[in-house]
This record gives sequence, structure tokens and C-alpha cells, in this order.
Amino acid sequence: MDIITAKELHLFYGSFEALKGINIGIPEKEITALIGPSGCGKSTFLKTINRMNDLVQGVSITGQMLYREQDIYAKDTDVTMLRKNIGMVFQKPNPFPMSIYDNVAYGPRLHGNHKKSELDDLVQRSLEGAALWGEVKDRLKKAPWASLAASSSVCASPGPWRWSRRCCSWMSRQAPWTRPLP
Repeated sequence: MDIITAKELHLFYGSFEALKGINIGIPEKEITALIGPSGCGKSTFLKTINRMNDLVQGVSITGQMLYREQDIYAKDTDVTMLRKNIGMVFQKPNPFPMSIYDNVAYGPRLHGNHKKSELDDLVQRSLEGAALWGEVKDRLKKAPWASLAASSSVCASPGPWRWSRRCCSWMSRQAPWTRPLP
């Protein structure tokens, strides 16, 4: 049985057709690779699987996308539950179109945590753990789009830790998971 099935799936950005009649079955507990040139629709297709395109204005979809034989675009689909079951990991940051704070607090809120003091603490600890707190603490209520360019430029400068996630080059010649150099 296929866990995900696309049947005659078409996706439009306005009048531009990005996905044209996709038919594919993705078996459960199998590895499936989508291979193709840049701009051919791989990421667009993946985003249809958990309805991330719902957040993009001007997108229309026809055909079917099934998860466990249920149409994920049916009117009665619980999108929150769908996204709990189908997670997405992207090569580049792909924040939701809401504030930095709300992007970080989204998961805990989804699981029922709505206490402002707990969310404030969790957001700060999470951003500190990702070495981003100092960079974004003054604009938590702003959209994350402005911080994406800044975050990528920070990558070339040393972070606050010796092996910071924000630092592209090691501050010593030795990587932290290797034995000492002779």
C-alpha cells in the first residue's frame, strides 16, 4: 500500500502551472528520491504533501493528494493533524509567514502550551541554543524574512561558541569530532 499518492495533481501559481498532472505512489517504509533540475517542481510537490502551499497567495490545486488513502485537500481535513504526521525539513530556512516568535512558539502552541511566560522562556532558550538570540531578540514580533539574509551573512563570522552552528569555518584547524592533530 502507498502511504502517499498523487493523482492528476496540478498546481498553479496564478496562471503559471508549476505541477502538471503528477501521478505517483510513494510506498510506506521505503526510500523515494525526487531528482530533477533546479526549478522543475520538486520542492513545490513536497510542499503539497503537507499543504504548505495553503500559506501562499494565488496557489490553486486540482487533482488529488492522498495520505493513507485520505484526500488531504478535502474540506474536513484537519491540517494541524496532517502536519503533525507529515513533517518537512528543508535545505534553507522556510519560516511560516508570521513573526519570529510565532514561528518558534508554533510547535508548543500546537501541543497545547499557551502560557505566555512559558512560551517566552522557551522561545528565548530555543533561539539561544541556535545561537540566534542576540541577532533577533529585538525583532521577535517582526516577520522572519528580514532576518534570513542577515543570518546567512553571519555564517562567515565567528559565532559565540568555538564550534557554533552559525560559523562556517572552524576557529581552529581541528573539527570538534576528530582526534587532536599531531
